[in-house]
Amino acid sequence: KKWNQRRVLIFKAVVSTQSTGEECVNAATAKFDAYRVGSAEPKAEFKATILNTVMSKEYDENIESDWDWLWKKYTDDSTSASEKQTIYYALGLVQDDDKLLEFSNYCLDSSLVRPSDSLYILGRSITQTKKGRVVSWQFMQDMWTRITEEFTDALFAVDAYISGVLSNFANEGDLKDIEDFFADKMDSLGPGKAAYESALQSIKGNIAWLKKHKEAVKAFVADDEGDDD
Repeated sequence: KKWNQRRVLIFKAVVSTQSTGEECVNAATAKFDAYRVGSAEPKAEFKATILNTVMSKEYDENIESDWDWLWKKYTDDSTSASEKQTIYYALGLVQDDDKLLEFSNYCLDSSLVRPSDSLYILGRSITQTKKGRVVSWQFMQDMWTRITEEFTDALFAVDAYISGVLSNFANEGDLKDIEDFFADKMDSLGPGKAAYESALQSIKGNIAWLKKHKEAVKAFVADDEGDDD
């Protein structure tokens, strides 16, 4: 919910509107619907914000249908590389564990997702939200052997994948789980070892920051929840 509220604020800023949050979401949805039926292509400068706002709405049958349509557009050979990137970042915002897992599995099918996109989607698109990070971390654990075998030649992408999935965790339990998982896999990290070690430092920094600012964070969350009422 909070993620979509922030998307609404971005949408309002982009279109320079004084409308309410709900009105902005409705406007983005209307523009997406017109895009979907082919009656109006969103302006290039607005497209990402419109797609992101719609995909991060509370998940329901309509969002499922919109996601499936957008996914088909991503796989269409006529869709340009730049538009594919806009689309895959939006697809990763969907607020449903099963859909995120489905998207993750698609990334390991080269007939559906270009190998050059796969690890960036897994590490940067799907990990944009807390829900996505949890799904991505579990997927990394489940598919680690396959991923390291299939992407041995994509060194820069592997670094981005490791960093994207791990770096934003911020509690001791997650840190321990990550260290335990990789304890006997350091050799399989290869050139990604530096990215892994950097991610650990980021997590430790996140933990330290939260400890230092714990009360301020609580107050901010309470204010944010109060604004929802």
